[in-house]
Amino acid sequence: MIYNKTYIGVLAFSPVVIGYVLNLSIMLPLFSLLQFVIPFILLAYWFWVGGKFAEVVKNSFAAVLAGNFFGIVSFLIYYWQFIFLTGENRSLWLAVISQMFNAPLSFITVRAGSIFESAPNTFSQTSVTASQAVGLLLMVLTFSTGYFHTKNKRKVTR
Repeated sequence: MIYNKTYIGVLAFSPVVIGYVLNLSIMLPLFSLLQFVIPFILLAYWFWVGGKFAEVVKNSFAAVLAGNFFGIVSFLIYYWQFIFLTGENRSLWLAVISQMFNAPLSFITVRAGSIFESAPNTFSQTSVTASQAVGLLLMVLTFSTGYFHTKNKRKVTR
């Protein structure tokens, strides 16, 4: 049982690591090509992770909450750092790390966040915060879809 808890804990934390590695690779020439594919790879991976949680965690609410725990905490930290604190009071480390869970989805979420802007091609704190919320929502929905798909598939095969 400890193995399963450790395994799903690592899976739950993996988007933060993937986002961090992606941010480190931004300056690589290949990144400009990969930025269009990476969001879909992450979403396919997160769907798969949702399925793995379905094999270990029986309670669907607990599974979705546990699987997206780091995303939810990241969003709360992001909100605290960028909405409640001023620039001089902000922790650079917390501000950066709070965006890693959704970082690979930026190609999609920035476009979604921009619909909250009144002027085209501008990005304010409102649109950036909206893109963070859209990224979390997309991850939760993808995870949940993977979870319930696997759960239902296992019921059919029994």
